[in-house]
Amino acid sequence: MISNRRFARWLMITLIMAIGIGTFGALYIHSEKQKESTEARPETYLTNQRKKDIDMKELAGIIGEYDSDQWHLFISEDYNEQGPYLSLTDNASGDVGFEGRIMYLKNDIVITEINEDLYKGMPADWQPEGEGKYAILDYRPTGDGITLGYRGSEVNFAK
Repeated sequence: MISNRRFARWLMITLIMAIGIGTFGALYIHSEKQKESTEARPETYLTNQRKKDIDMKELAGIIGEYDSDQWHLFISEDYNEQGPYLSLTDNASGDVGFEGRIMYLKNDIVITEINEDLYKGMPADWQPEGEGKYAILDYRPTGDGITLGYRGSEVNFAK
C-alpha cells in the first residue's frame, strides 16, 4: 500500500511539473510571436505615422530614375527593405550627394531622412535641415520628369 501511495504522489508531482513546463513553453512562444508581429518587416514597413505621412498615389507618380545636367535622381517605393527611398547622385563624380528614407511625401513636399554615412553634398544653395538629418524639398511632377527645389533653388530632372 505504501508503494502505491508513493507511486501516486510521484505521478501527481510529475503531472504538475509537466503542466507547468507546458504552460511556460506556451507563454514563451506566444510572447515571441507577439514580438515578431510588432517588429518592422518590409511588407508592413509603412505603418502608423509613416503610412499617414506618405501619399502612396503621389509616390507612385514620381517613382523612377531621372537626370539633370549634374545630378541623377532615384526614387523608389521600397529600397533594401527600407520603404520609400530617394537618392541624389553627382553625375560627374558618381558620388552620392545624399540619400535616405522618405519620411514625408504630401502636398508637393518631400522630406528625406539623410543617411549621414553616405552624405557628400547637395546642389548649390541647398542645405540639410534638422542638424543635417533631413532634406526638406519641394517637388513638382512635370510632363516627363520632376522638379526638386529648396527655398526657390530648383533642379529640373527628366526621365
